[in-house]
Amino acid sequence: MYTGDPPRRRTIRNYVPDGFYAQEWTFGEHSGTHMDAPGHFFEGRRLTPQIRPDELFLPAAVIDISARAARDPDATVTADDVRRHERRYGRLPRGAAVLMRSGWDARYGDPVAYRNADATGTYHFPGFGADAVDYLLDRGRAAAIGVDTLSLDPGNSTTFPVHIDWLGNDHFGLENIANLATIPPRGAGLIVGVIPWEAGSGGPCRLLARY
Repeated sequence: MYTGDPPRRRTIRNYVPDGFYAQEWTFGEHSGTHMDAPGHFFEGRRLTPQIRPDELFLPAAVIDISARAARDPDATVTADDVRRHERRYGRLPRGAAVLMRSGWDARYGDPVAYRNADATGTYHFPGFGADAVDYLLDRGRAAAIGVDTLSLDPGNSTTFPVHIDWLGNDHFGLENIANLATIPPRGAGLIVGVIPWEAGSGGPCRLLARY
């Protein structure tokens, strides 16, 4: 999680003596792989139950900045990265999920390395740049953006312009995505398996890619 306690679980029924097995989980909405709904940053905007089922099936475009991120943990997806992707793989599909592949998911099992905080407590990990989001909004073809890090914005951001611009335009984001290296740059279909939590600002979800 970006902030807060890690998820917790406990067994509440067991095969003996109860005859069946069940657990209770306690976790924040923004745990693990999860969605940021527009209402995560804006009061009165759509929450998880208002995300339509048809919005959860998207063509995926994976933008690889892993080489740059290996050198610079503050690397961002830029508008030029999106343009280069389109020149090589064709125009973004309408309704696309544009996903940043930085390779950062390899650090997920180590919370310290994943947050990559400096001596002042500032995080350093890749994200989308504001210019990339402006470009995507102007083009009007992307429906979602996603990252293999803790936040749509890079870790050193204090003003969260990507969250503000993207969610503020009634789109959702996906964070802590795993295994983007296994998905082609173009041609995969993405299923966003989010539960429509009551009044949810987002929520953990299972992402499935088919290609």
